[in-house]
Amino acid sequence: MMKSLSIVAIFSLFLTACTGKPVSYLPKSASPIVNIEANIADHIELETDDKRFATTNLTEFPLNIAYKLFWYDKDGVTQSFSNTDSTPWQYLWLQPKQKQFVTLTKPTPESISYRLYLRGSR
Repeated sequence: MMKSLSIVAIFSLFLTACTGKPVSYLPKSASPIVNIEANIADHIELETDDKRFATTNLTEFPLNIAYKLFWYDKDGVTQSFSNTDSTPWQYLWLQPKQKQFVTLTKPTPESISYRLYLRGSR
């Protein structure tokens, strides 16, 4: 009798774990997550909001920067323009001291936040 109660209790714990809402590891605010590779971090200034971002070349020489966007819904689920969407790296050519604005397009109405990766061109 005790053994069958133990089995029922363990089974109930497994079912309880399955009913919970998945944990989101994204920040609670809608502000973007930004990753900038070290080789360009000192050469640019970045401004972000929910509609666009701006990158400024702080140097005296031209910079070629690559960026990639990943959109998320309120639960941290990745959003894309299509089921097979693999967004390619986009490129910005910045002249010395130039500031470039990039307007953002959300892939779905549920998209509330994004992660922005910036790196030097390869």
